[in-house]
Amino acid sequence: MRKKFLISTLLSVSMIVSSLSGIPRTVSAADQQIAQIATQADPAASELPPEENDPGYERLSGAYEPAAEENISGNTENETNSVSTRSSGTTDTSGFLSVNPAGSRLKGYASTVSSYTGKTYTHASDHDGLNIYNGIDVSYHQGNINWENVKAAGIDFAILRLGYRGYSNGSLVTDSKFAAYMQDAIAAGMPLGVYFWTEAINVDEAVQEAQYVVDKLAPYKTSITMPVVIDWELNSNSRHGGLSQETNTTICTAFCDLVKQNGYTPMIYANISDLNNNLDGVGLSQKYEIWVARYNNIVNNSTASFYGNYSMWQYSSSGSVNGISTKVDMNYWYTLGSPSSPVFSHGTTQGAIATATPTPDDIDSLDDVENLSAKSYSKKLVLSWDDVEDADGYQIYRKDSYNGSYKKVKQLADGDTTSWTNSGLSKNHEYYYKVRAFHKNSDKTVYSEYALITAATKASCQSGITKKNFVLYKKPLKSSAKLMTVKKGMPLEYVGVTYRKNGNKFHHFRYYVSSKVYDGYSRTRSGLTYYTQGITTAKLNLRKTAGTSGRLLTSIPKNTALPLLGTKRVKKATWYRVAFSTKKNTVITGYVSGSYINK
Repeated sequence: MRKKFLISTLLSVSMIVSSLSGIPRTVSAADQQIAQIATQADPAASELPPEENDPGYERLSGAYEPAAEENISGNTENETNSVSTRSSGTTDTSGFLSVNPAGSRLKGYASTVSSYTGKTYTHASDHDGLNIYNGIDVSYHQGNINWENVKAAGIDFAILRLGYRGYSNGSLVTDSKFAAYMQDAIAAGMPLGVYFWTEAINVDEAVQEAQYVVDKLAPYKTSITMPVVIDWELNSNSRHGGLSQETNTTICTAFCDLVKQNGYTPMIYANISDLNNNLDGVGLSQKYEIWVARYNNIVNNSTASFYGNYSMWQYSSSGSVNGISTKVDMNYWYTLGSPSSPVFSHGTTQGAIATATPTPDDIDSLDDVENLSAKSYSKKLVLSWDDVEDADGYQIYRKDSYNGSYKKVKQLADGDTTSWTNSGLSKNHEYYYKVRAFHKNSDKTVYSEYALITAATKASCQSGITKKNFVLYKKPLKSSAKLMTVKKGMPLEYVGVTYRKNGNKFHHFRYYVSSKVYDGYSRTRSGLTYYTQGITTAKLNLRKTAGTSGRLLTSIPKNTALPLLGTKRVKKATWYRVAFSTKKNTVITGYVSGSYINK
């Protein structure tokens, strides 16, 4: 008992320190020490019955609902006013929800009534044009299941818990109902995926968990057409409580990469709070499928609280499904495909598709698009990036408003073309782009990950110095929470005018503090004295006086926007006087070499 108390105390202290700092930590010595202590086996732990050593016991047995308890207010703007009509969802015999009388695809902020909870749910506009299917996820807590009745009740797919890592001794455990569920669900013709509740505290354990899953799935590989999921959650017993966001994200990445290498589609399950705070949810969503847990439904769910992409939504833990005697988790899946012919944003499960014989020109992957930049003009933006080896071309997507949806605006069919001019744009308007490379194999097209950039049309790029205390808000919303108050005399980059779909506009600013960048919004552009903006093209020394003999004050990271306050010539070289914050609301003024500044 003393050992358990010590582990809990160390984890709690680590979590408190992390939350107070507000700064994501790398895999520090403290992380490693927590990991080492947490992995020491408690001799009594192996004697516990499975449900007591099960990290999911509290949530899966209904003891608590973390996603429901978040109570995130999200977008309180009444954006529903922009939607003239909404269709009520109806369920056909296959369980497919047809939310529009004219077709089977989602449109606008479509709403559906779940047959399994009796409640109405509104789907994010990011899923416009996609099919929507009903699914459940189950573990031994659901007891005996009549899978034929479940399928007849309109359930289109199921995600089965394969197992978990015990919170006491870190052992890997197979869910006691997994084999029976697999056999009976396959016999009933139910499309299946699996999930594993992680308690990994380092990359080695994440790889161990993924390999455990792959080994257990070997007899069923052709039957797994839905994703293989890492379930990342925190509860009172979690071994991974207190680890840094970077460490947690790396753990999920390691698990998903091994799953993908073995021919399955990887997916990450987490609630909104964990995706935004304990994981780099947005970054992970660019590489893997995301399954969001959120029980308090709001309009425009994806952009109001989670800015990454997701394809599955766990909307309730209290569903009632014929064939299951207990309450069960309910899910919506958004896709261009179907459970019998699945389509995922990040690749299809290999067991569900035929593979062609590779040709000498076939490749498995592409490097990511790097150094994406944008040059602003009054009515156009010029995008450029580094060429990607083996690329046959590039796809460019754009959204015109902060809470809008990306649409493909250009496909370049030449891998050597690494720039594109987007003309005919509105003045003083912020746009959002994502660019990826592609290569055409003999049997499929391979894509790189997306590179993202936000840029605004404006005649000149400007940074400013605040003339008084200046409040920045977290989101371009009238009711947004405050990000910070920037004191008088601090340098800010003015990014441009941000528009929402309802026509409301805000002003986007960036505050560079040491190596961090804070994105904030304001209703006004005034309150600053504006100067020509310079961007550092390398890590750059800031000196007290102009010239290389000037006393070194600090260094400024590459790609930092700076207000150019003045110019001096020293030995025929240009030096700019600039202002830079080494910490919040602290400014240092000095000179940088003009050779490493882009205006």
